[in-house]
Amino acid sequence: MPPPRILLRRLVCLALAPLVAACGPGVAASPLSAPANHRGPAASPSAGIAVGDDRLQVLPGGIASFSLIAAVISGARRSVDVEMYEFGRRDLADALIAAHARGVAVTVIDDPTVDVTALTAARLRAAGIDVLDYPVRAQMIDHVKLLEADDDVAVIGGINWGTGSAGNHDFDALVHGPVVGNLHRVFLRDLTTAGRQAAVPPPQPDRGILVASTLPADEIRPLALQLIETAQSRIDLELYVLTDTGVVHALERARARGVTIRLLLDPSQRPSDAAAAELRQAGVDVRIYRSHGEKLHAKAGIADGRRVLFGSCNWTRSGFLHNHELDIEILDSPAVANAFEASVDADWSAAA
Repeated sequence: MPPPRILLRRLVCLALAPLVAACGPGVAASPLSAPANHRGPAASPSAGIAVGDDRLQVLPGGIASFSLIAAVISGARRSVDVEMYEFGRRDLADALIAAHARGVAVTVIDDPTVDVTALTAARLRAAGIDVLDYPVRAQMIDHVKLLEADDDVAVIGGINWGTGSAGNHDFDALVHGPVVGNLHRVFLRDLTTAGRQAAVPPPQPDRGILVASTLPADEIRPLALQLIETAQSRIDLELYVLTDTGVVHALERARARGVTIRLLLDPSQRPSDAAAAELRQAGVDVRIYRSHGEKLHAKAGIADGRRVLFGSCNWTRSGFLHNHELDIEILDSPAVANAFEASVDADWSAAA
């Protein structure tokens, strides 16, 4: 019998097969595979979880996510919009070129300071695809990870399209509903920032999922602080890096009022050491993700088993205030929170 991790990977691929077929023509899986201890947030993805007027599917990490992302591109019939920090995957570039060749309007916003992204951008431009450079400045990046197709479906989260991104532990979500319009609004605003004329509509009302970004507004840090400050019983955090002093103090206050807190941090990010030491001193449970070479690249917070904030934004001063970032907050969904907590539970036990 194959090892349990191989069985789990096969179950994920089988569970994703109907979703991939629904998104369009089949796309071959990437040859990259996840490390042995990599766990996606759900082993058996369903067709999505109802969140108000939206539907949200938490994507498993690694190969399964990229197969589904490629299928979304391949299934597009009118438009594909991409905004991506690190873009080095040739299979996804091929999918965009194929979409353009069949008449789909493909628009890409990139961060030109990332070498591999600049190489991919040059290849896309050579194929006739409309690629715009986000006007990054000193000490800032365009860190957004967003895909939209046909104004109907979007993939949002923290997973880069890098050659090694499939191995990292991270979160993406596939979404339908009003949230797609609000994500597209951010993309249109970024087009104008990049020098393209575009009409940016007002936000659509959405009682299930809140879209938050940085630049021009400071929208994500207040949500992170609110998530902590309003938590009644439990906070779970998986963070690549934590250095923001306000967040650290908010966690200390939450622990003092009796909230149970679990904080997992990436082992390679030494700037988090001071925050980890201070929080341990305050009685917060802090563990270091057990890595087999991959990164804990997640930026996710879950409160009271109901609210989830995640996306591209690191919980640092640069992430909150300087970079261009994009997060979503699921305002009240135990089902979505459970999907994230399943991943936290597994990682927490592995890091004991």
